[in-house]
Amino acid sequence: MFGFGGEMGYGGGYNGAGGARAAFPNHFEEQYHCYPVSFQDKEHLEDGDKILLPSSALDTLARLSVEYPMLFSITNEAEGKTTHCGVLEFSAPEGSCYIPFWMMSNLLLEPGGLITIKNVSLPKANFVKLQPQSVDFLDISNPRAVLERQLRHFSCVTKGDQLCIPYNARKYYLEIREVRPADAACIIETDCNVDFDAPVGYEEHLRKQQQQQRSASPASSLGGDGALPIPAPMSGKAAPEGDADAAPAFVPFAGSGARLDGKAAPPLSAADLAAARAAAAERRMSNGSSGGGAAAASGDAAAQAVRPGKAPPAPARRFAAAGQFAKRKLQTGAFQGEGNKLS
Repeated sequence: MFGFGGEMGYGGGYNGAGGARAAFPNHFEEQYHCYPVSFQDKEHLEDGDKILLPSSALDTLARLSVEYPMLFSITNEAEGKTTHCGVLEFSAPEGSCYIPFWMMSNLLLEPGGLITIKNVSLPKANFVKLQPQSVDFLDISNPRAVLERQLRHFSCVTKGDQLCIPYNARKYYLEIREVRPADAACIIETDCNVDFDAPVGYEEHLRKQQQQQRSASPASSLGGDGALPIPAPMSGKAAPEGDADAAPAFVPFAGSGARLDGKAAPPLSAADLAAARAAAAERRMSNGSSGGGAAAASGDAAAQAVRPGKAPPAPARRFAAAGQFAKRKLQTGAFQGEGNKLS
């Protein structure tokens, strides 16, 4: 962590001072045993990339000319994995470091693993491309707004890392596919463009949706264009005289029907067709017999009233009642008088 050196001086020895003098370190580098932040009851740090360092690290950094905000690289030398982060507090026990669990997963670390932490200076990011690790991320109505709100808890991004984005009691993981202008960059107070790559398994998800739409579409059970298979109407033109025998005769109830739900209509059996024809014929006979019976009854009455060789009876006249009104003239009505011929 500290470096020592000297220069040739006056009067022999180093720098002429007759001895060596220590120089201030120009960078911070230390090894710690790492643990999840949940061990310190700080589960809210899982939403970002802030870590907890011991107070001795603050003493060393205070003597250095470091840039603010303080950024660090974390390396798991056993696996060759590196990521970058910021610091929240210097309250960890000596020899220990507490980092978010998603960061430990990226570094392939177990609780108590050994890591190397160095202070670094990163450029400002101007472009980041992310790839959701599940198609469930597409269910979010406004992913850009969710990502913008969540990235406020981050200090920097590193290519190859997987960020954990909690939203609506779920956790979504996004892999950083591209970072510009470098593979690691700072995102604090910068204007950064964000792009999304297709989620993992998106092509298979899209293929399943298309299959479900085809299976649920009524076009498979209807016509090729999705229309109901309505039979063609019968032509009203008369058949030519020469083809009278060849012309098909009209057969009632011989057509086919179509269902509104698109399913195929059950075929009409011969027995059902014969029953329908018999019922229609019975209705026609009953209507004809009722009309003919009424006409026959009226005809019988007229025959009895008028018989051959006998004059029809004269209409009976109604006279006024006898008594005190007997001498009065009969009351006449309209059209009861006699007429005179002109010739």
